[in-house]
Amino acid sequence: MRAADLRRPLGRAELETLRQFLAATPRAMRLPQAHGFLTAIASAPTTLPPSAWQPRILGEPEFQSIEQARSVMGLVMRLYNHIVTELSEGSTLGPPNPEDDEAISLWCAGYLEATRMDEAWWNDEYGTALLFPFIVLAGEADLVGEEDDRGNIIEDPTPQLARCRETRAATVLKVNQYWTAWRRRNLAPVARQAPKIGRNEPCPCGSGRKFKKCCALKVN
Repeated sequence: MRAADLRRPLGRAELETLRQFLAATPRAMRLPQAHGFLTAIASAPTTLPPSAWQPRILGEPEFQSIEQARSVMGLVMRLYNHIVTELSEGSTLGPPNPEDDEAISLWCAGYLEATRMDEAWWNDEYGTALLFPFIVLAGEADLVGEEDDRGNIIEDPTPQLARCRETRAATVLKVNQYWTAWRRRNLAPVARQAPKIGRNEPCPCGSGRKFKKCCALKVN
């Protein structure tokens, strides 16, 4: 697949193809979960290569041919590339069917799974605190019996869940902005062992995008 092809957003039919493949593959993520996972991968403090995270999405696939394997992996990479672009442009991100509560829960579960691949994320108190809406919407926190922001004991968490849903998209962008600033502060100069990568050259992470449109967005 050409680099230009890897930059094309997925069409509706391609999203459905990927959804069906993941649904039929043992231990693979469902599409909303994969979308949330890739969103966190794109925002994380540590840049991980596709070889580190693609197996988490694809589970235990049995490809019928090399062509099918290339096609599916290409769809995943294009979805990731689109998410990187959307984050860099400050666009709202969420599952393909954002009105579905189950899809939102899966999206948040995938997001959290990606954060747990990065120790820097969970070693940062503020970065961890930003995850609260995702933790609640993924069903990892039971708010019943806890205090709300007014000090009242929560008996019915419906208002808190609604607030988390309302703030989720804005929180995604806030998290990305926080880690972008963090990377700029913490990126230490290192001895260069290879020639400098040109901004218009293919990114070494294997995404197929130009360096300036991919990992350069994380380190500038």
